[in-house]
Amino acid sequence: MTNRITSTEPGLCPGECATRTTRPTVFYVQPLIARYRVEVVESLNRLFNVKVFARSEGVEASGFSREMPHCEEFVETRIGRLLSRRIHMQSHVLRRIVVERPDAVLIFADVRYLSLWLALVAGRVIGVPVLIHGQGLYRYKPAGLRRAICYRLAVALATRYVCYTEASRSSLEQIGCPPNKLVVANNSLTVSHTVDPSTKTGSEDGVLFIGRLREGSQVERLIEAVGRLRAEGRNITLHVVGGGEHGERLKRDYGDRDYVVWYGAVFDDAEIAAISQRCRVGCYPGAAGLSIVHLFALSLPPVVHDHLPLHMGPEPGYVENGRTGFVFPSDGGVEGLADTLRHIWALPPGAMRVTAEAASAAYHELNSPTLGRRLAEIVDAAVRA
Repeated sequence: MTNRITSTEPGLCPGECATRTTRPTVFYVQPLIARYRVEVVESLNRLFNVKVFARSEGVEASGFSREMPHCEEFVETRIGRLLSRRIHMQSHVLRRIVVERPDAVLIFADVRYLSLWLALVAGRVIGVPVLIHGQGLYRYKPAGLRRAICYRLAVALATRYVCYTEASRSSLEQIGCPPNKLVVANNSLTVSHTVDPSTKTGSEDGVLFIGRLREGSQVERLIEAVGRLRAEGRNITLHVVGGGEHGERLKRDYGDRDYVVWYGAVFDDAEIAAISQRCRVGCYPGAAGLSIVHLFALSLPPVVHDHLPLHMGPEPGYVENGRTGFVFPSDGGVEGLADTLRHIWALPPGAMRVTAEAASAAYHELNSPTLGRRLAEIVDAAVRA
């Protein structure tokens, strides 16, 4: 395979038809390719000629690494905004579907994107299977009439709606989406350097935050909670791994806290694993998502709040309180989180090692098979149907 790249030029690459093999061609459409989605592209590559449609320019400013996965073609897309910036439009997607007629399209399920709706309609008209991959309506209880109609229409137009978790599927079934259109591929990520739970002592003095420093991460709450435990004489240190739009402000505001260690944006799994060895638990105090799975991979029981609809993704639902991690009340403020950390710091090391083992087991279960392999199987079934 080649790794041809187009910038914003809408034309097809010269000689493209001549280089196409007999393997099916699949378009994989994302707003950007985060590092954890590279495994998805690699798994799709095993079965298909994969053309990735995404934006890569400027993603570092939002705390992402710029990834260029190996694929048949990487199409650099622009994302424009319409109608007072409420509607999004991703360039090249519709035209390339209509002109090339791929064997299938796998596209992210953000219903604010006009390009999603155009891809669904075009797929119906020209007979191209379009599979959408998303979170469902777990955040919205009740969903509301307009939102319910919108999602029911999207599922009706799609060949399959691939749900992030069982909670995602349940939320769509509750608004009347047909169960036979819904399939679950537990949202996960693969980590190249994991931590074996046998290396954990259960008495480490660190708490690890890993993720983008963005609106909703609420790292301030965690800094204050750890500070309260320090003031009470407990040996506890906060390790913050991540970059993003709030990174510099947070370091300015809390740079005088000697119990906070700032690492910035770290993308090397081995380096992150080494940092994690100093930690007893991980904590995402705000709207968490896939960081939960990364903490599982490091044998760090995650600490998250208990109100799933307020999370960025449904993945915090993987945490079982007291078994694979710990939950604190979402409305408890700094003191609610501090109380949970006090409870953890009072547990004997043996109990913490058991929880670390359960967290590690959860990671391996979520990756058997990996998300990419599961998605490849689902797309392959649609292509063969």
